[in-house]
Amino acid sequence: MKNAIATVFPETRHRYCLWHIMRKLPEKLGSHAKFNYGLKTDLQSALYDSHTTTEFEESWGQLLAKYDLFGNNWLQSLYEERSFWVPIFLKSVFWAGMSTTQRSESMNAFFDGYVHAGTTLKEFVDQFDNALRKKVEVETTADFNCSNQTIPCVSPFNIERQFQKLYTNAKFKEVQREFMGLMCCNCWLVSTQGCILTFDVLDEISFDEQTKRVHYSVYYNEDECEVKCTCGLFEMRGIICRHALRVCQLKNINVLPNVYFLDRWRKDLKRHYTLIRSSYDDVRGRSDTRNYELMIQRCAKLAAKISSNTDKVHAFLHYVDEFDKTSIGSTCDSTFQSTQANPTVEKDKGKQILSPNVVRGKGRPPNKRRVPTVEKLATKRKKQMREEVTDLDCPLDK
Repeated sequence: MKNAIATVFPETRHRYCLWHIMRKLPEKLGSHAKFNYGLKTDLQSALYDSHTTTEFEESWGQLLAKYDLFGNNWLQSLYEERSFWVPIFLKSVFWAGMSTTQRSESMNAFFDGYVHAGTTLKEFVDQFDNALRKKVEVETTADFNCSNQTIPCVSPFNIERQFQKLYTNAKFKEVQREFMGLMCCNCWLVSTQGCILTFDVLDEISFDEQTKRVHYSVYYNEDECEVKCTCGLFEMRGIICRHALRVCQLKNINVLPNVYFLDRWRKDLKRHYTLIRSSYDDVRGRSDTRNYELMIQRCAKLAAKISSNTDKVHAFLHYVDEFDKTSIGSTCDSTFQSTQANPTVEKDKGKQILSPNVVRGKGRPPNKRRVPTVEKLATKRKKQMREEVTDLDCPLDK
């Protein structure tokens, strides 16, 4: 796979599954006399506690010397390819939170309940469509919840409200964990070089009912309002870490630049892949998918005709740019004008929508509804009482 990926996807960063590597520790090193008496812990510490490549190199060397593992071929092969699996060598690459082959495991969970070992090929095709349809329903429900449900903030920090407004509910919950971790972070200024400020952040990390204190360095650019932490959480997962947030809190920064809000997790953006026609479009029944396919076909035909003529290509692109600039504004203006001209009538998706005063309510009309017998007698009695009162007030008229 490594050789194939390097050939077919030369610009792609490939990494090994860290979970599978750590799973092999008992198999490869379990026979060592000190495996459960320091070796396993020191190896994990070298992997997860090294904040720089230099620290890892030193820790790895000390590990081999301490446990006399210089002749271990498995560890030697792993060290030679350390840039493919050691976390410190991968912190500068965006992985969207992936460190294992969770893609394959998620696909297994995706087909749970739909296919099994005895499923035939024809049944698999049908069940595949059913699984996709169910996935679309789940995504549609999640999109609806993101638009109509608001998760309350856990802090008075204005930056958290930024994420609350822009991010999906699932991703906002991950961001909130960093805001809740602010109470475990202590921060102080270490040095200043021009507009670059360096802070030390002491974080208390809890795991397995134990607490460990870890130092991180955060660099803050005052001119660009840019913050970077040695933990590499934002670079790897696209989520700003609690250490950077602590510095922002110390510097009274209430608004983060847009670079810290990734489009892939925003709930206010249209996902283009939803416009691609699929086998489950009959369930969705949307016209935007058909329109998108029609536009692609027409543009493809036009591209085949004019691609050989540079002037025509530039003229077409210029027209598209002008249309892109004016179409949204003209649509909004026309909608506004029609609404102002007739405030009781709106046009939405080709259907006439009347104001509440014009719309007929559900059920039997009020003038034709069935009146219970008790209500008839009560109404008749009230009418007789009003007539008797009128007779008493005006006796001469009678």
